[in-house]
Amino acid sequence: MDSQKSVLYFYSLSAFAVIALWGVSLWNGTVEALIRAVWHGELERELPLMTDYTGVPLIDYPIAILVAFFFYGTNGYDEGYQLFLLDAYSTLQSAFVWLYVEALRPQSKPKWISRPVVFGLLWQCFGAAISLPLYYANHICWVSQPKADIARVADPHRAMALPFSFLFGAVVPALIGMAPSWLGPYSRSSATHQVILAAWQPDPIWVSWILLASTKIMATLFSDRKPRTKASRDAEGRKASQWICASYVLAALSSAMGHLYVMGRIITSRSQAVDIVRMYVPFHSTGPSGANGILVRGPWLFLQYDFIIISLSSLSWAFLLLGPIYQKRQISATALALVMITGSVVIGPGATVSIALLLRERHLANRGSFSRQL
Repeated sequence: MDSQKSVLYFYSLSAFAVIALWGVSLWNGTVEALIRAVWHGELERELPLMTDYTGVPLIDYPIAILVAFFFYGTNGYDEGYQLFLLDAYSTLQSAFVWLYVEALRPQSKPKWISRPVVFGLLWQCFGAAISLPLYYANHICWVSQPKADIARVADPHRAMALPFSFLFGAVVPALIGMAPSWLGPYSRSSATHQVILAAWQPDPIWVSWILLASTKIMATLFSDRKPRTKASRDAEGRKASQWICASYVLAALSSAMGHLYVMGRIITSRSQAVDIVRMYVPFHSTGPSGANGILVRGPWLFLQYDFIIISLSSLSWAFLLLGPIYQKRQISATALALVMITGSVVIGPGATVSIALLLRERHLANRGSFSRQL
């Protein structure tokens, strides 16, 4: 697949996602139900919905809509919904590492590749199935340019900061938000859960801020004041590469653990609510069977389409980046695709993409001396 066809493919996925996510949500009444919930300050069964977090309506109302959207998928209301969303988040949170590594690369790059927080906010507000294919299209345009020489990350301080920003900006908030999955639906009050969800929504901003602060801390603690030489630059490059690889490993582990936990629960559960078809397969505009209330069925259906397109687009992007490397090793595209499909089933799409990008990073690290690209 040449670059133009690849870009068109990702744009088509994004366009389809707009229809599947928002077209269906408008059709089945989910959008109207969310607006009504915020307007009346009430969820299903007359459960109060908080609409005042900062005192600024232009900020509070969008946050309240997001809280209403994710409330029933994170409070333990439906075990199948909760487990599905945990698996989806296990994949999506790893995307922070994927996007921020590309932003840290030293050479000039398109402004959108340099600003991953923009795509993070877009996927938080409109769906990652729309945002990520747009990112992948821009990224493929960049790396496929004839003069593009994609360099490995060279700044060791930013590379050292990345796993910490991912862990504390993405993973920990997700674990706190999804805690009723293993603690039970009565582990926290409705009001407390809404406050936690509200604080969680701008997590792309938290990741960026933590990365910025951590970079300054690492630079203060580990800066070498000796004159820079070729040997020292090479050493810095190797250290940066090691930390980038560690970030990919952390992303792969977190995704795989979430996916395997969910699959284990599905296999061992006898509940009809924990059925893999019910949890993952979108049925037209009606939503999963047995899900009571439009604020349960609607967002769940939205996220089912979302997860499918996230997984498909992310695996396709990783395949396109990894393919040329393995073609040189005489490994066919079919064999690589089969390995990635198998990996996405066994350890999850998020872990599979992270491992693919880790292999790509190791290939970049083995390409010549680090000092040449500084």
